[in-house]
Amino acid sequence: MKKIILVLACLIAAVNLVGCDKPGAPREEKVLNLYIWSEYLPQSVLDKFTQRTGIKVNVDNYDSNETLLAKLRSGVAEYDLCVPSDYMVRVLIAEKLILPIDHAKVPNLGNIDARFLSRGFDPGNRYSVPYLWGTTGLGYNKQQVTEPVESWKIVFDKKYAGKVLLLDDMRECFAVALKSMGKSLNSTDPADLEAAAKLLMAQKELVKTYNSNDFDNILAAGDVVLAHGYNGQLAKLAAKEPAKFAYVVPKEGATQAIDSLCILAKAKHSEAALAFINFVHEPEINAEIVNGVHYASPNTAARKFIHADILNNAAIYPSEETLKQCETMEDLGEATQAMDRYWTEIKAK
Repeated sequence: MKKIILVLACLIAAVNLVGCDKPGAPREEKVLNLYIWSEYLPQSVLDKFTQRTGIKVNVDNYDSNETLLAKLRSGVAEYDLCVPSDYMVRVLIAEKLILPIDHAKVPNLGNIDARFLSRGFDPGNRYSVPYLWGTTGLGYNKQQVTEPVESWKIVFDKKYAGKVLLLDDMRECFAVALKSMGKSLNSTDPADLEAAAKLLMAQKELVKTYNSNDFDNILAAGDVVLAHGYNGQLAKLAAKEPAKFAYVVPKEGATQAIDSLCILAKAKHSEAALAFINFVHEPEINAEIVNGVHYASPNTAARKFIHADILNNAAIYPSEETLKQCETMEDLGEATQAMDRYWTEIKAK
């Protein structure tokens, strides 16, 4: 009888070790499925996370917030963590596509500059933790474009027909048109949206390609001389070849994006997601991300580990004067439907 009891006790102990972290709760598989922008996370950081935690990170990329939203709405996505921009966080909250974040499990939240916390899209950061931030502007070939690049109007100039690249992103392209008209990129005025759509429609014949993934390499290859794109990749290109390339935020202003880490409502590995969020905000790890991708960080504790040439690069950390001209995107509500219709017509032309 004692032998039977001993065997049973051993079996129960073995089950507890391999099957549960808490009574009645299955232990999470050591994996994290991450859905993130391209060129936004160095492989070295993923390797260090796996080495420390044993958690393997599977990475998939998207090229716009609308692509992210469509994938999550489809219900077929099996991601645990995503990195939407400011206005999209609000949409994901409203549609119950992301979970509240347990701040007690993200102590490195204390490293983040208060200016990036409790923004209008997520008061109290109940659902999101700021990751990186940046601007959208123009990269250009200084040897091919010899006139001053100061305004968005240059991408509508017929002399550059077939030499212009725009992001394959509805909101960003409308932002270019609206800003060039002196309007807010968040305008919902039907007349403004119609005028912006007409401007983009007329410009279509000048555009070599719409691309949100490889715009920096397309500019570097000489296929275009003006590239609308995100500052990190274009700033990296300009730093590599400063005599040939430059990045500018046009005088009318542009998009300033705050991209945040959010745990998906259908996450199967939420504990791994929380561990990852906390990991990327360790000061030295966060600095490694910034040094690798050339986007700015809201993490103040990381600054002492970020390369001086990045901190002092106005293309990555713009002046307050430049940022005053920029806007973060907002959810446009019903106006999005009109913009969607116009964008479909523009792309189909």
